[in-house]
Amino acid sequence: MNPPDTSALRTLACPYCGPRELEEFTFRKTLPPPSSATPYARIYERVDSLTQSLEHWQHLRGCRAWLLVNRNPSSGAVVSVRLLSAAES
Repeated sequence: MNPPDTSALRTLACPYCGPRELEEFTFRKTLPPPSSATPYARIYERVDSLTQSLEHWQHLRGCRAWLLVNRNPSSGAVVSVRLLSAAES
């Protein structure tokens, strides 16, 4: 049996710097889905989903930009990466 493909977890594509090794980034937190996000949920509730994860990451060893990463935690596939706006932080 072949091990699962984890290549999606090894890089993130920074909007400024392009694809970089995951070691250059720092994970901050997992966010609740926007449709059900109350102020209480954003701060206190644990977020567990097998199909979608919205996460804050910072490109700490690069441009230091804050990113919003949408990925599938079951497969490790990154769906999208974009800059985090001031309203989302």
